[in-house]
Amino acid sequence: MTASMPSRATQWHPMGLTAVSGAVVCWGFGNILVRQVDLGAVQLAFWRLVLSSLVYGGVVLARRGRVTWPQVRACLPSAVMLGLWYIAFYQSIKSTTVTNVAMIVSLVPVVLIWAGVRRFAEPVSLKLLALVATALAGTALVLFGSASVPTWSLRGDGLAVLALLLFSAQMALAKEARQKVGALEFQAVAWIVAMVVVTPPAVLTGGGLSLPDATAWLWVAALVAVPGSGHLLMNWAHKHVRITVSSMALLGAPPLTMVLAAIFLDEPIKIAQVAGGVIVIAALTGVIRRDLQITARYSTGIG
Repeated sequence: MTASMPSRATQWHPMGLTAVSGAVVCWGFGNILVRQVDLGAVQLAFWRLVLSSLVYGGVVLARRGRVTWPQVRACLPSAVMLGLWYIAFYQSIKSTTVTNVAMIVSLVPVVLIWAGVRRFAEPVSLKLLALVATALAGTALVLFGSASVPTWSLRGDGLAVLALLLFSAQMALAKEARQKVGALEFQAVAWIVAMVVVTPPAVLTGGGLSLPDATAWLWVAALVAVPGSGHLLMNWAHKHVRITVSSMALLGAPPLTMVLAAIFLDEPIKIAQVAGGVIVIAALTGVIRRDLQITARYSTGIG
């Protein structure tokens, strides 16, 4: 496939990259919020999904939206992955450095290159592969720099790798589902199904379920409002941005998380982490410029 051709399942929209950027910022802040909630990881995932289900289910009902059974079936695979991801992600972020989790989970483009080519017919060039390799090098520097941080944990990093695989699957499946389901309807179904997935482990672990106190509810609400809005923005963008670009954009969240973790969680920043963050941002900038050039060439070709 040549770089001048559009990819399947992508209807380019000028606000697509803006939505993706907004999602990345929301998730960068969200990584910090998780550490503030005095709840076990699985219990936090459950109550966060309960509140999200109520909010987005209520929005769809208020708009008199209609969700059909074929649409639910289209959402199911992604929603199941989402529920499993929340368990692994929250466990990891409470077990190791927030910066490490953010960096590992952001490696989604490495996992999704194959999906971008085979499932969505997206253009993947040697230049893109070189940019991904550069971003990997930057990520390795960040991980190396944080190995001496007291809150680092090998188990936590392992859980973050599991979260990476689950989130990668969720992104690819969500992009497919969004061709059949509206963004708000997708959100409502995804949260409800994910809540069902998380319920059994939430009941069976951590002493079972008990209602959070008022302070915990405020933090849970913040998670729904901030990183939850990131999910909405990304799910909307799935229909308008190539998955090779939207996944690569996730690499922008860790540098933001690293700075916020230093400010709010007293996680020290090492020189290697700063260098790695700069390399990642440079690679991300290259990917975005490449996407804009491809889109401009295609637009000129059909204009």
